[in-house]
Amino acid sequence: MNSSTASDLGSSLLIARLIDQDLQALTDAQLAEKAQLESVLAVSAFRSGETPRFTRRTEEASGVPHDAAAAMSIFLSDAQLASDHAVAEALQTAQEAAFTAGQQLAQKLAAEEKKIALDSEFARRLQEAIDNGTDDTDNVKDVESLLGHEEVEHILAADRNFKGKEADRSTCAVSSDSYSGKRKGRILEDVEHDNGTNHQPSLYPSCGICFEPFQATHSPVAASQTATSSSHLNYGFRLPCPEEHAYCQPCLTHYVMSKLAPDGNYSGVLETVVFPIKCPECHQGTWEEGISDEVAERFLSEKNMVLWHAQKLFDSMEKHYCPNPRCSALVQIEEDPNELVATCPRCQESICVSCKVLWHQDLTCEEFQDLPENERSPDDQSVLLLAKAKNWRRCPACSRLVELAFGCHHITCHCGTHFCHRCGARWDQVASRCTRQPSCELWDDNMLLEEQERRRVAERERQQHLQYPVPVQALEPPPPYRPARVEEQNDLEWLRNPKHMGGGHMFTSGMIRGLTCGYCSARANSLADLLYHLEHVRHHPVFACCGRFFSREVDFDRHCRARVKWGRHEHRVARRVGD
Repeated sequence: MNSSTASDLGSSLLIARLIDQDLQALTDAQLAEKAQLESVLAVSAFRSGETPRFTRRTEEASGVPHDAAAAMSIFLSDAQLASDHAVAEALQTAQEAAFTAGQQLAQKLAAEEKKIALDSEFARRLQEAIDNGTDDTDNVKDVESLLGHEEVEHILAADRNFKGKEADRSTCAVSSDSYSGKRKGRILEDVEHDNGTNHQPSLYPSCGICFEPFQATHSPVAASQTATSSSHLNYGFRLPCPEEHAYCQPCLTHYVMSKLAPDGNYSGVLETVVFPIKCPECHQGTWEEGISDEVAERFLSEKNMVLWHAQKLFDSMEKHYCPNPRCSALVQIEEDPNELVATCPRCQESICVSCKVLWHQDLTCEEFQDLPENERSPDDQSVLLLAKAKNWRRCPACSRLVELAFGCHHITCHCGTHFCHRCGARWDQVASRCTRQPSCELWDDNMLLEEQERRRVAERERQQHLQYPVPVQALEPPPPYRPARVEEQNDLEWLRNPKHMGGGHMFTSGMIRGLTCGYCSARANSLADLLYHLEHVRHHPVFACCGRFFSREVDFDRHCRARVKWGRHEHRVARRVGD
């Protein structure tokens, strides 16, 4: 029973006492009124010459108490019992708390005793190695490297309270001669720096995920299974990564299981490649091999190790995806080479195993591959046309189409392959460039400008459709983007050089200063965006000559027929609708 319950019982007892006092006062008042009434009746009887009669209460005569007094007595007894019960429970709670605190203290002392025994044995072995000259102390990294895994587990799992503890202590005790010589070796504990000047040694390393201290050991799983008492510190160890990052067992297990079983089930991940599982703190490109099986067995349970090996088996298997663009589900392919057709479990489409396309009726695989792309199935034809129009690129590993929405040319496919979106060659992550010679540029501004022009044309067509709702005919998709050669000269490149601009021309100056197309009023983000729009626009004409733009073809023709000071017209551009 906690303090709040005891306080409530005390309040109830106080209320009961106050009610008892009120009832007692009421009883006294009634007796006083009755005595006063009897005295008045006695005086009246004497005056009339009669003898007064004094009566007694039947309850008093019979010895039976009043109902209110009996009820109050019972209530007070119950309140007293409740108060005694609260006091008894408070004493019991205090005793249980003291017992729990003593038990925790005993567990802490037992853990400290094992730590002292381990340190003593380590110091004894290290001193023996130094005295005998049989070991290089600079190569000793931790306790397990000197004592061995089995010896460490034996010391940590030993019960210090059995009858033969004196003999067990004699094996771990440090002789007085070990401390008489010079103390050599390195301090193995981490050091915390306080304000850059005070150095306070920390007994335990800290986890890189939860930042809580843990007890370092070779195998956290084996240490937790052989421990005789529950400790307030988790077990952990350092990963064999270049930085040797330290983690406790619960955090590292949760990190690995979030990749092996992200949904909480133990069915494995079939859609993506999980391995290698790298260190949570290592940068990309370092420790590519990741956590090995031997390291995983040191902190994962047997059940989790089953899922670990099963997922490795899934990753080693060749994966096939449904070529149906509306499905793309994972398809299991039979290992029988004579089985050429597979069925998608989701859309139930038949798939050619060798060609990795929807099943081609009345055609062999050789005949289907010999066909041009525009003579294949209608679905393939539409997908290929869309891929060309959208400038999609196939992954060199799984042949999946990938779109570059924004960013650089470095693409990471869903299967984990790195390649260049511009040329399709594989990507060198160390050198941060593609493997093609010469390598492609990491960025392409013209591709971004082309995407901006596509959006501008689509918005104009949408506005026209809203204003003039007419049947829309299928338009041929625009050609894919092809980088222009460096040696080709653009007719509108004079926009980048202010010396070639015709000064004082209102139509041209308004376009350049306002970054707005004078023909269709389209807004541009930069001068390069305006130049790209004027070079690739098809829904309105463009007339330019001698550093000037002309809004009408009549003005352009008049200018071309006129004579100029330098003898000939320069940078002439005459592009009409449909050209």
